[in-house]
Amino acid sequence: MKKVLISFILVITVFLSSCRTSVGISYMVPSEIDMGNYRNIAISSTVPYYGFARPARYIRTVGSLARFGYADILSTYDYGLKDEVADYATESLWSTLSASGYFSILPPNVTDKILDAGSIGMSARKEFMKRGVDAVIIPRIESMSVDEYIYSQTVVETRENSKGEEYEVDTTRFYYDADYYLSYSYTIVDVETERIVATRRFIVEDTDNFRISNHNFIFTYPERIFANMIDSTMSRITRQLVPLRTSVEITLMDNKPEVKAVNAAYDYAKDGDLSSALGLFQENYESTGHVPSGYNAALITAAKGDVDGAIEIASRVYNDSGSEEVYQLLSRLASIKRSNEESIRQIEGSNEKERDLDDSYYSSIYDALRR
Repeated sequence: MKKVLISFILVITVFLSSCRTSVGISYMVPSEIDMGNYRNIAISSTVPYYGFARPARYIRTVGSLARFGYADILSTYDYGLKDEVADYATESLWSTLSASGYFSILPPNVTDKILDAGSIGMSARKEFMKRGVDAVIIPRIESMSVDEYIYSQTVVETRENSKGEEYEVDTTRFYYDADYYLSYSYTIVDVETERIVATRRFIVEDTDNFRISNHNFIFTYPERIFANMIDSTMSRITRQLVPLRTSVEITLMDNKPEVKAVNAAYDYAKDGDLSSALGLFQENYESTGHVPSGYNAALITAAKGDVDGAIEIASRVYNDSGSEEVYQLLSRLASIKRSNEESIRQIEGSNEKERDLDDSYYSSIYDALRR
């Protein structure tokens, strides 16, 4: 299995620049929350924000705008917005974690039925364990608000009459402004112990502002703005829950002092022929102790997927030369190795389970989290 993982984790990438050649090392970054023991999850529907304020019938105005016809424009949303946002958050989280391919997921409609039955005496724990679920994720809209209003600005415009004479006139313009606020969270519960594994929260804000000319309707859609706000948290949630692949670009050490025998190795690397470049750099370092050749041999070895071999080469070059640049490369390679190893432990689920220290919830934890 590890051969498959390593081939997934380390791929070769060569980046070209106008004057220097860089080699990319692809590696895995462990998730912020270790979900290795919770690969079979259930996601509940998002709990809506029950404290959401009902909007006024009309959008409030700043100043006296009744004489212009802007005092009785209907609000752009209603109380049902809280449910629309919660429904969208459910779908967004479900689709995001499904797309990661990292989890086996019990869908929200099934999860909700189990949790509802648990609230009237059935054992949610038994039902989840029967289905092989390791953890339940309960998303929640903790708070949300919309503050929308209409205001006016009077500006002085210069115009020309039919004779070409300029004159000034006061013009009143009308604007719609809205401020959006969202506090969104999710909580992970260990099915077996019914204790919280982790909770994460996000606060997202957005605004909308545009000039209006129609005093009958405002063409804006708060539900879409909140949907975008929810979506903006999904990449962060993915990083929190799923080990991800990334890459670091490291530039080859310059050929100084110049050794003409390795000039071709730089060309090979630039063309993406890493095997030929590695052969020349290794051969030259073994015969001359040329530090850039040793540095580049270590770097390319890592880019070809052998981080342990790269560390071995870099350690030897550093011990022979004491080069600060080689030491920095060695440190980065060691960090990459640790990142890969932790990611593999998470993927294999070999770490011990972790959870928050909050033991205040007992068998009613699901009811408490869904209120």
